[in-house]
Amino acid sequence: MGLAVGDYLHNGRPSLFVTNFSDEYGNLFRNDGAWIFSDVSYKSGVALPSLPYVKWGTAFFDADNDGWLDLIVVSGHVYPQVDSLPSGARYREPKVLELNQKDGTFCDASEQSGAALSIPRVSRGLAAGDLFNDGNVDLVVEDLIGEPMILKNSGVPGRHWVSFELQGTRSNRLAIGARVKMIAGGMTQTEEIRSGGSYLSQNDLRVHFGLNTATNIDSVEIRWPSGKIETLKNLDADRFYCVLEGRGIVSPEKIRPVTPASTK
Repeated sequence: MGLAVGDYLHNGRPSLFVTNFSDEYGNLFRNDGAWIFSDVSYKSGVALPSLPYVKWGTAFFDADNDGWLDLIVVSGHVYPQVDSLPSGARYREPKVLELNQKDGTFCDASEQSGAALSIPRVSRGLAAGDLFNDGNVDLVVEDLIGEPMILKNSGVPGRHWVSFELQGTRSNRLAIGARVKMIAGGMTQTEEIRSGGSYLSQNDLRVHFGLNTATNIDSVEIRWPSGKIETLKNLDADRFYCVLEGRGIVSPEKIRPVTPASTK
């Protein structure tokens, strides 16, 4: 139903998480390289928390800016009639947040992440992005019944971050397919700009990296879809950077879409 892609292991290879129906656990497929994937759903700890629910939207995102990708899943049944059953599945279901334990496993942190995650809803779509431009990745949930839900991330004090917005010139304008590798605080993280995500949703096209306690970025390598490779060095943390293919870091105005009014 839904698909999330992310390098949760810091091995430079994006793994896959696939959502399924109730009594079918969500599949975490670890990328072992050479187009080989292993099902590590139970081994990683993500299978059991997701088992009871009809799972839809999902995303890898760094919930606490520690530099390791966490996992979120939203749920909701397809049959309202299940509410008439004496026990078992329900039409409205909660969300599941799995925190990365930095050793290939996740722990269910849903109950520790605020009451909003526990509110049963008939959820479908999920998009992740820094809505408030405060360095924390927030979530937008689209429900089949009722209004959308915005889950604001309060963040963790003392944790740093960096964000990159890319625009292609030789490559496509949105830089879809660009790969970004960042080194900071002794940690290497990789991310790719993707069109679409989750279930009928689009995540923020800006690339966000949690830095934990690091306050400086050693290097950033951008591999553009055109084949061009650019490297940025010695950047400050806790900032948004705009990068124009072939020109490096530029002001936001340089990559802002031109409207008819602005050309007069």
